[in-house]
This record gives sequence, structure tokens and C-alpha cells, in this order.
Amino acid sequence: MSNPCSHLRKILKTSAAAPTSTLLQSAKPTSIPISVKELVEESNLEELAKKFKQVASNSSKFRNRHNIYDFTISRLALAKRYNLIEDILESHKNFDDITREGFAIRLISLYARAGMFDHARKVFDEMPELKCPRTVKSFNAVLKAGVEAKRFEDVFRLFREGPATLSISCDVLTYNIVIHAFCETGSVDEGLMMVDEMMEKGVNPSVVTFNTLLDGFYREKGFEGGEIIWSMMDELNVVRNTRSYNLKMQGMVNEGELRNAVALFEVLESEGLKPDVSTFNVLMKGCCDQGNVEEAKKWYNALLESGAMPNSITFSTIVPKFCDRGDFDLAFELCKKMFKRQFVVDEALLQLVVNGLVKASLTEEAEELVKLGKSNSYVQYDLVLPSDNAEN
Repeated sequence: MSNPCSHLRKILKTSAAAPTSTLLQSAKPTSIPISVKELVEESNLEELAKKFKQVASNSSKFRNRHNIYDFTISRLALAKRYNLIEDILESHKNFDDITREGFAIRLISLYARAGMFDHARKVFDEMPELKCPRTVKSFNAVLKAGVEAKRFEDVFRLFREGPATLSISCDVLTYNIVIHAFCETGSVDEGLMMVDEMMEKGVNPSVVTFNTLLDGFYREKGFEGGEIIWSMMDELNVVRNTRSYNLKMQGMVNEGELRNAVALFEVLESEGLKPDVSTFNVLMKGCCDQGNVEEAKKWYNALLESGAMPNSITFSTIVPKFCDRGDFDLAFELCKKMFKRQFVVDEALLQLVVNGLVKASLTEEAEELVKLGKSNSYVQYDLVLPSDNAEN
């Protein structure tokens, strides 16, 4: 399940920028006076769902706020409150918006975000009776929902049977989704065969097509297997992007070739491409795998200097190494960044940092981390100080 919480600060900032008396506007005179900030900060999930439905039913402007929908549905899914998700999203079928394919696609995608593929498929199947047209766009949305839910057999069946039944022509995104499904099941050769089928039908593969194959082949067939796809990109004049280089660097790191990965990083920059957080995560992992935490710290600092923001993978990669070396102050700062950006992280790892801070006589920092864990509105962590921890 993808994480929408990188947008949380943007949501709150937008709300804060308006006067405090400004509330969500309603298309009806009986508007419900609830702000976006109030929804985000609501701790009672039943109340959250109730208020959400009220605002949605009274404000078409609110229904166009994608970020708050992503945040709320993911939060409910994390708490496994699928009944509340269903209650919210099914009510949206009563709005006139449902006759627009884009709106139906949003419902499909939100169900997919929650891992509720059967509900996503039901929306797609009901579109004709809801007087909503179905095109390749909604077809792709339900295929993607199947991949996210790991319902791969459903994806393959729908891909083979759907286009003829629904009079839909597959586009490059359709094939990219199906190739992703093949790669996720380890059937990378079948994924590669899709490229031939695409070209036979006049659909040109994109850089995303080959990045998906790169990921699968480096993972399933090792570095040499991935290089087959890398060479194909040259043959077909596919312009690589940052993700292409990240995947090759990951392949090198997996082979223990950190030096070559660093050299490829320099090539990436020489090509005028901008490294992203995944680029730095790969290099930090390579350094940590070789026990060179000092070098990993340098790449972490380079990440911050680049303007990219750490993510949950950054956290899980380097925080354990910082703790092993006793760098608890740095681990603490990274933990605070994770809370600020509302990433879901391993509670045991957070507890490791708390314990380490206390041992390093950084009690105030440990107390702050425990407080952040318990007060976090998105997901609460049951962190305790070592003196309260039964294991200590």
C-alpha cells in the first residue's frame, strides 16, 4: 500500500493558510462546518468516517481534494477498518460525479490503496448501470488494483478476456501493468514477451516498460540478466531516467560491487539526471552491507544536501547501523523526520533507538521520542522507556 502521508504537510499548510474561520464550502446551504485540519487530527476513527461522509456529501470542492482522501483511506486501512472504508466509498456512488469516469477511477484506486480488490472490481463492473463510460483508463485502474492486491491470476484473466469483451484497446500503461504482474510472480521471461506483443500491436514500449523489466531481471536473474534489458534499451533508443540507473546500481550492490555503483552514480549526474532518495538509499545500503557506516553517513548527508527527503527505506537501512555504532543522536534526528513525514516504521526499531538514547544518557530525547510515538495521529507506537520495559 502506497503511503500518501508525504502530502500531509501540504494538506495542513493549505488549511493553515486560510483564515481560521474559513471552513469547507458546501454546494448546499446546510454545509457541515468541518475543516480539513479537524479531519486529519480526529483520533476516533468512527467519528472520522462520519465527519468525512458529512463533508463529502455537502461539498463538491471537498470531493476533489485527493490528498485528504488518500490520507484518510490509508489511515483506515492501516487500522484494518475496512467497514469504514466501504461505508465512505460506497456512499460516493450516490453523487452525480459517479457518471464521470475519472471519479469512478478514484474510487477504484482508493479501494486498491486499501487492498480491497473485490470492491475495486465491483466499482468497475457497476459503471454501466451507474451511467459511467468505461475506457482503457478505468480498465487500467482495475488491473493496477489487482497487482496492488497481488491478485495476479485475476489480472492475467482480465487482461486476456477484457479487451474483446469490453471493446477496449490496450495502451502502453495496460502492458506496463501486466509486465509488472509477471515480474512480481517471478515470470520475467513472460514479461519480456509482452514487449514483442506490444510492438506487434503498434504500442511502443516506454522507459517505464524497461524499468519494470530491469527491476525484475536484476532481481530474478542476477546482474547479467538485468544487463540483457539494459542492452535492449540501447538497441531500441530508450532514453534512461534516474530510476533506470537506480536499478542498475541496486544490481551492482547486490553483487557486492559498491565501487562500480558509485562510478555509475557519477555517470548518472554526468547525463544531467538528478539523483533521488532511492539513489542515495541504494548507496547507503551498499555501504552498510560492507560495514562502512561512516561512508553511509556521508551519503546520508549528500541526500539532505541534494534537497531530497529521507523515506521509510532510509530509516530502516541506516538507523540500525547508527544504533550499532552508538550514534543515537543522529538516529534520534532521523526518527523525528520520520514522525514529521508520517511514515509507517517498525516499532521494534523505534524502541531500539529509545533504549539506546537512555543508555547514552539522552533521557530527554528518549522521552520526546516516546511522546511522539504515543501522540502520532496516523499510527500510534507503544514505546516505553527502558525502566518501564519488561525486557529490561
